[in-house]
Amino acid sequence: MDDNTYECPNCGFVIYPEMVRCPQCGQNMYPEEETTASIDEEATTVSWGKIMGVVLIGWMVASGIATVIHFIVAEFVAPPLIPDIAKFYLYLAGPLGALVGGYVCAGLARQNVKLLGGLVGVLSLIVSILLATHWVRLKLAILVNPWIAGMGLLIILAGVCGGWLYEKYSHKDEWQEKWKVRGWEDLLYQELLRKVRFNGSAADRLIEYERNLDPQASRLKLIQNAIERWDRDNS
Repeated sequence: MDDNTYECPNCGFVIYPEMVRCPQCGQNMYPEEETTASIDEEATTVSWGKIMGVVLIGWMVASGIATVIHFIVAEFVAPPLIPDIAKFYLYLAGPLGALVGGYVCAGLARQNVKLLGGLVGVLSLIVSILLATHWVRLKLAILVNPWIAGMGLLIILAGVCGGWLYEKYSHKDEWQEKWKVRGWEDLLYQELLRKVRFNGSAADRLIEYERNLDPQASRLKLIQNAIERWDRDNS
């Protein structure tokens, strides 16, 4: 055995450094790879567990809202005579629950929000069908009715919309930060204008000069550099 080989710790077979496993017994020469694979597999399992958990929470919220609305209406109305206003609230229960449930699910998952919201809507549709059995006797003709099918689609779309709403309006802090930066830019630009005696073209030339020196800098940084350069040149 030369300096470029070593023995397998399991069977003593001569191993070359480029070999990952022993050809004699199959012993893994780099057990840390198995550990890494195990960690990745565990992380994937946790990720799927989290997704299932947040979908379940969103579904519970959606189902709870729909159920509460049905119970409230049931306190005042008894089937089969259902006033139009009661029908409105009953039809609203499913989409409203799916909307809120999809939003809650998206807020917890923060990934694939529309897809998960739609999944909450699908699960909410099942609950809405079960709740409807209190008011009508479900038959195949009712389930394939275009109006009922449209309401089912609306419930699913409401779940997707809940995820979309979170995606669109959940970045409030980022917008606040952008407005803060914009406010500092305005203040510093006013300071630069004061130094050049409110000569706008001169201020813009100074900023453009700094941009040529540092093209990747933000406008706020460019204005700061322009003010500092002006102070150095005129001190």
